[in-house]
Amino acid sequence: MLYTIKKSFAIHEIKRDKHILYLEEYGNVDGIPILFLHGGPGSGCSDWQKSLFNDKIYRVIFLDQRGAGKSVPKRLLENNTILDLIGDIEYIRSYLKIDKWFLVGGSWGSTLAIAYAETKPSAILGMVLRSLFLGTKTEVDWAFRNGPITFKPNLIKELNLILKNKINDNPIISLGKMLESKNLKKVCIAAELWQEYEKNLSTIKPVKYDFKEILNKECDELERLKKAPNTPFLENHYIKNNFFLKNNQLLNNKKLLYKIPISVIQGEYDLLCPPINSFLFSNNLPKVKIIKAYEAGHYISDPGIKELMKKEIDELQYI
Repeated sequence: MLYTIKKSFAIHEIKRDKHILYLEEYGNVDGIPILFLHGGPGSGCSDWQKSLFNDKIYRVIFLDQRGAGKSVPKRLLENNTILDLIGDIEYIRSYLKIDKWFLVGGSWGSTLAIAYAETKPSAILGMVLRSLFLGTKTEVDWAFRNGPITFKPNLIKELNLILKNKINDNPIISLGKMLESKNLKKVCIAAELWQEYEKNLSTIKPVKYDFKEILNKECDELERLKKAPNTPFLENHYIKNNFFLKNNQLLNNKKLLYKIPISVIQGEYDLLCPPINSFLFSNNLPKVKIIKAYEAGHYISDPGIKELMKKEIDELQYI
């Protein structure tokens, strides 16, 4: 079923530390409350995501996390940890006078949803998650090194040659250092290469890429920086700090979610967040349901994923 995308009925700007959080409320003002958590970290919310929700039934809160989307300052890394984000979510729940709510999120959005739910399980009615990511070093190594070496060896080889790495190095280590450079051109190149690399790992569909074109681009550096993708900056910050989680924290604390109904949409060929993640998470949690999206990778636009998410979100009204 397709839903008409209407304008949000409320927009809020909330000051937290040095950040001003942007959030929109969409759908039915008296509807069942759902918090939508975007991926990245750093991607921000988009209008098309509203099409996942029946606006006659749900009151959906779209939050742009710190440094992302329409929240400002853009890319600010100070006071930007998973504990800060969890604090923001709980503050917003109180601010909006919501007793309990559902959570919907994919990839990093699923990480944040689980982390928040383990902190405040009494506030959670249920969750619909996509492409489970549990914030471990093993997952990062798989997503950016071991997975590409196994399934897209030419892609990682080409990028490492450009970066003057060893062929089997994890390229995001070098890209992360470039993102922190004082040389604006290097920063822009790193952000664009990171995005191009990750984009090619996110779908099973063939994607054209040209790393050399990024290297040879000539333009005003300040303008290029403004237009540079946001996610690499936030991702690098969270990755190098192990997502501000203890080792296996989300798995070790998952028993706190024992009574919460959780649907996980899992792309069978998701290279970034492979099926082992959702399998490990669901083990011994009787209310976790894994729904497989066959012939799909990581992107929500891959075959079947969006439709499965809509179906599971529609079912929340009956919980």
